[in-house]
Amino acid sequence: MKKREIDNKYIYWGVTAISVVAAAILIYFAFLRFDKILYIIGQAFVILRPLIYGIIIAFLLTQSYNFFERRIYKLISKKFEDKNKARKISKVSSVTISILILLLILFLIFYVLIPKLMINVLAIIEALPNSIDNIEIWLKDILKSNSTIEKFVLDAINNSSNTILKWMTTGVLPTFENIFSGLTSGLNGMYIFLKDFLIGIVFSIYIVINKKSFLNKTKKIIYAVLGPKRGNDLLDNGRYSYKVLNGFIKGKLVTSLGIGVACYILMIIFGMPYALIISLLVGITNIIPFFGPFIGWIPGVVIMLINDPMQALYFTIIVIVLQQIEGNIIAPKIVS
Repeated sequence: MKKREIDNKYIYWGVTAISVVAAAILIYFAFLRFDKILYIIGQAFVILRPLIYGIIIAFLLTQSYNFFERRIYKLISKKFEDKNKARKISKVSSVTISILILLLILFLIFYVLIPKLMINVLAIIEALPNSIDNIEIWLKDILKSNSTIEKFVLDAINNSSNTILKWMTTGVLPTFENIFSGLTSGLNGMYIFLKDFLIGIVFSIYIVINKKSFLNKTKKIIYAVLGPKRGNDLLDNGRYSYKVLNGFIKGKLVTSLGIGVACYILMIIFGMPYALIISLLVGITNIIPFFGPFIGWIPGVVIMLINDPMQALYFTIIVIVLQQIEGNIIAPKIVS
């Protein structure tokens, strides 16, 4: 018995040593052929791109599909004696409505929102030199009694304005131009994207409609590999993690959308310029926990400051009020 235990110990250490050596050799050759590995990964991504699109689309459609499927089935199940037929109709109707909503959102983003954002960016770049001159005149009038501070502040504004203008003309503007030109003139790339996207939609429909079957098969595999007890523990932890993460993401998206819309409405009411682009920045960065509101406030207040310092103060007050309402009233009710 003792001899067998010793033999098993040596076998275990031998297998471990061989595995470590084999892994080290594989890592060494992977570094030597890193460019080839990246090429293979890239080609695999190109081949699997429609499936990847399908998985992403299916994830995006799941929430709206579940929402409509429950309600449509409840509505039509009373009119059909065959419950399976009512279930099929509710599934087809729900996935169709969900895809139409997704396509509408994509249309609004790429053909309505992005062109308007580009117009706002161009307007900011065009108005930037005159706005900087106005700020310099305003600061000269305030700081005329102290020439040292005046020189320091004006030099800082000139350096900052040159940096901002360079960033917007060489960074932001070309990005919007590339997106816009790709949407309008990149026919070959657009054809490839549309082809993969349409195939992805077909995959997503199949995944969403048959998700219960996929989940059941996944459960069987987990039980076969881990056993009933460990399998149940893994599934329970997975369900709880998904529930918490999904609830947090949905809550943050809803609250951030509300903050962005409220900021846009208030900026329009107070006659502030560039309301769309600034509100979009505020809404998107609000998704980031803790530092998101501050990150969204910085570019907005800089743009407002360039246009009118008093409007920068009003914008700061709007952001603070919205964040207090969101953090103390809206977020606890929705995210919880």
